[in-house]
Amino acid sequence: MGWIARGFWGLIAAKDPVVHPRTRVGRALPLAGAIAGILSGLLAFQYYLGNVPEAEGSHWLQVIACSILIAGPIGIVATRPLLAWRIAFFAAIYTTLALQIMQGTPWPFQPVQIMSYPLILFVVAVRHRREIVVAVGLSAFLLVLAYVDPGNVAGLFLLVLAVLVIGDQIRRRREVQRELAQEAERTELAQARRAVAEERNRIAREMHDIVAHHMSLIAVRAETAVYRIEGVPPAVAEELQAIAGTSREALTEMRRLLGVLRDDSVPLTEPQPTLDELAGLIHEARAAGVQIEFSPAPGIEVPPGVGLAAYRIVQEALSNARRHAAGAPVAIVIFRDQAELRVFVRNEPTGRPPAPEGKGHGLIGMHERATAIGGTLRAAPAADGGYEVVATLPLGDA
Repeated sequence: MGWIARGFWGLIAAKDPVVHPRTRVGRALPLAGAIAGILSGLLAFQYYLGNVPEAEGSHWLQVIACSILIAGPIGIVATRPLLAWRIAFFAAIYTTLALQIMQGTPWPFQPVQIMSYPLILFVVAVRHRREIVVAVGLSAFLLVLAYVDPGNVAGLFLLVLAVLVIGDQIRRRREVQRELAQEAERTELAQARRAVAEERNRIAREMHDIVAHHMSLIAVRAETAVYRIEGVPPAVAEELQAIAGTSREALTEMRRLLGVLRDDSVPLTEPQPTLDELAGLIHEARAAGVQIEFSPAPGIEVPPGVGLAAYRIVQEALSNARRHAAGAPVAIVIFRDQAELRVFVRNEPTGRPPAPEGKGHGLIGMHERATAIGGTLRAAPAADGGYEVVATLPLGDA
């Protein structure tokens, strides 16, 4: 009973949901409703003039008022269905009383009402929750029982029930589709976050070798300084031993950190690539049929972490070019600009529709590579239909 009571309370207090039409047809519905309302009002007025006996006094005013009450819901049903139902329900009662239509008449409502009321019920069922739809249906049944000839009651009951059930099922289907779309969006977001986390873990594992190498050098040089340099004061020797001990502790903590970041994949056992190994990567790509224009600038020296990031960015950019622009020439430019290393990879347009985007996370990986060392990366289509990847990698502590 509480569920039905909430439905009847909703008939009085509930508001129509705000609808933002996304199509041209949806944006035209208010204007179409206004035109339909005007035409319906004229038809209702004409019907009353020809079929309702003229009474003394305010006959014309009653006919005009009833015609407006009948036309109003049709004009607003597309945007305010519940308000349209309230007006139509009041109009169904008012017209039978004001124009002295007798109870028990086979069809006490005029044709415009008979055609528009099921439409209003249908739109209410599509737009509003089920308890309000049930309350609207019960109200319609009461209206039929009160004014319609008993011989026509069963048919109208079935019509009202069918309209409400179909509208409610359409509403439920839309809700399910909306929930599925939201769930798919949440799943996609979770997958993207997971991809970012996995890529960061991979970067950390790869950077471990580079940092560990430097820390090992610090420890070895500090420990052997007293043997390589003559006349080291005792205080300096003690300080060097402390530096060596701290370096070894840092190495131990790094191994523990790498254990936290470990996953179930095969551990890395090969040395991490550097910028000098780009020539081998490009040679392999050319052997696979990719046309690559690459003129390495001689004498570029960068920190190992920056070289690793540049290598991985070029590697992923070449993979994307082979996957989405097969056969297109690729240009690679790498140069050092003051305190930055700039990486530019561009594939020319193919002259055919691009291949569909895959479900990989290559772009995410390139962005994470660049931001992990304080750099930036831009990957976007070019104006002529090609694709460009531009990375700026700082060489210092930026």
